[in-house]
Amino acid sequence: MINIRNLSRLTLIALFFSMLGVSHTIAESRIIHLVSTGWHVGIVIPLDAILKRNLPETKHFPNSKFLEIGWGDARFYKSKNPTARMAFEAAFTSKSSVIHIYAFQSPVNEAFINSEILKLKITKEGYSELLRFIHKSFVRTANGEAKNVGKGLHGEKVSRFYLSNGEFHLFNTCNTWIAEALQTAKLDIKSPGIITADNLMEKVRELPNTID
Repeated sequence: MINIRNLSRLTLIALFFSMLGVSHTIAESRIIHLVSTGWHVGIVIPLDAILKRNLPETKHFPNSKFLEIGWGDARFYKSKNPTARMAFEAAFTSKSSVIHIYAFQSPVNEAFINSEILKLKITKEGYSELLRFIHKSFVRTANGEAKNVGKGLHGEKVSRFYLSNGEFHLFNTCNTWIAEALQTAKLDIKSPGIITADNLMEKVRELPNTID
């Protein structure tokens, strides 16, 4: 016959270890942000030891707290005054793509005060896959260095463009790339068919990973 007192003790022990497991899972989750400027969505990642190990380009921005990372057609993305014609050419005759990194210190909502911002929680494994996806998107030299192709949109000290190996076209836009990155991070989103920033943000708002 089972002793009720011993059973209660076993139940409490099991509950205790269960709570430890939950706490451990929460502690290992990571927070990232998406920022939409209207036509383009970027992904914001805190600059910490894990990011530094996986993305050598962080050494170019040693005093920052966050990196905003985006991808797109080289000519359109790098232009200070992009035109509708340039957007059309990017969609159908893109010659190369780039990754843009913008490093900043202020809180995300202050750095992107005029942008829509979504906060996402991803697992530790998903975070690792996300960083691997970003790392592989750079064109790299034999020693692993990314190819710097010019100062970024916010000046060279805090932003740079790097050559990417992705092919930009009408059905693989900057927002498709972000969706693919999130899909790689084990979020329930499908990148095919996501073209515009509004389309992407709408899908992300529906995810259970999106938090206030």
